[in-house]
Amino acid sequence: MNNKTDCEIVIWSQQATKIVKPIFYICILATIVHLLFWIQFIIYPTVRQRSMQWLYAYLVTDLLLLTRFFVFYAYRWWSMCVPYFLRTIMCYCEAIFDNYLNLIQSYILLALNICRYLQIVYNHNVYALNHRCIIIAHILIYFLPLISHIILIKGGWSNLDDPKDDACDLLPTSLSIRLVFLLFSYVIPVTLALIFLLLSLSHIHNTDGIQTQQIVDARLKYHRQLIIQSSVFYSVWLILWSPHLLVFPFYHKSTTIGSIAQILNYINITVDPIVIAALDIRFLHSWTWPGNFIDRRTRRQRSVPVPVIMLSGPSDEIIEHSSNSM
Repeated sequence: MNNKTDCEIVIWSQQATKIVKPIFYICILATIVHLLFWIQFIIYPTVRQRSMQWLYAYLVTDLLLLTRFFVFYAYRWWSMCVPYFLRTIMCYCEAIFDNYLNLIQSYILLALNICRYLQIVYNHNVYALNHRCIIIAHILIYFLPLISHIILIKGGWSNLDDPKDDACDLLPTSLSIRLVFLLFSYVIPVTLALIFLLLSLSHIHNTDGIQTQQIVDARLKYHRQLIIQSSVFYSVWLILWSPHLLVFPFYHKSTTIGSIAQILNYINITVDPIVIAALDIRFLHSWTWPGNFIDRRTRRQRSVPVPVIMLSGPSDEIIEHSSNSM
C-alpha cells in the first residue's frame, strides 16, 4: 500500500493539543466521579428504582460522551496512517455522536419532567401503569435524532468539516437550517421541560380542597424540596450544557468560543453524578450506612477492655511487693 496516496496520518496539531489537553484532564476526573456513582448503584439496591430510569439514561449518555472523547483522542494520539475510507467514517462518527448525544440529553430530561408531572397530578405510578408508553418514548428519543442527522447529511443541509489534524465537526449549510436545528435541539425541549416543571410546582402548591393541615404541611414541604432540587439541577445543567448546543450551529469546535463551550460541557458531565447524588435522599442514605458502619467498628475497637494479667502467689505477697517497690 502506498501510504502517500491510500492513507493519511492522523495526529493532533499544536493548536488542537492546547484545546484538547484541558478537556482530557476534565474527562479523567469525570470518569472517576461516574465510576464511583455506578459502584454505588451496583452495591445499594435502594437506588435502583424504576422512577429514576430517565436520570440513569441521562448519565449513560454522559458515559458515552466520555467514551467518544477517549476513543478519538487515542485515535489521533497514536499518529496512525488511516485509510481514507475509514478516516471518513471515523470523522462522521466523531462529528455526529457528539451532537447526537447532547441532543438526546435535552429530550431525556423533558421526558423526566413529563413523568414527574403525571405522577404529581394524577397520583399514580407512571412507570408501572404506562410501561409501554415509556418504552416507546425511549425508542423515539434515541432513534429520531440520529435519523434526523442522517437526513441532514444526505439532503446536503449539513456538511462535514474535516480540518487537518483537528476534530471533525458537522455544520449546517444555511442560517435557516441552523435556526431549525436550534429550535428542535434546544428551544422546544428546554421550554417544554420548564413548562412541565412549573405546572408540577403549581399543582403541589395548590391546597384547595385539602382540609387536613398535616397534608398541607407535607405538600408544602415536598414543594420546597422539589424547588430546591429542580432549581439546582436545572441551573447547573442549563449554565454548563446550553453553550454547547447554542454555539454548535454557528462555530467550529476548535474556535475559541467552541472550545469554551466544550470545556463547560465536560465540566457539566463531571458534576452531573455529584448533583444527582447530593439532591436525592436515597443516595445520601446509601452513603450514610457505610459511614455509620465504620464509625461503629472504630468505637468498638476503642472500647475493647485491656486484658488483666493475674500473678500467681498469695495476694498478701503481691500487695507487700507492690508497697515495697513504691
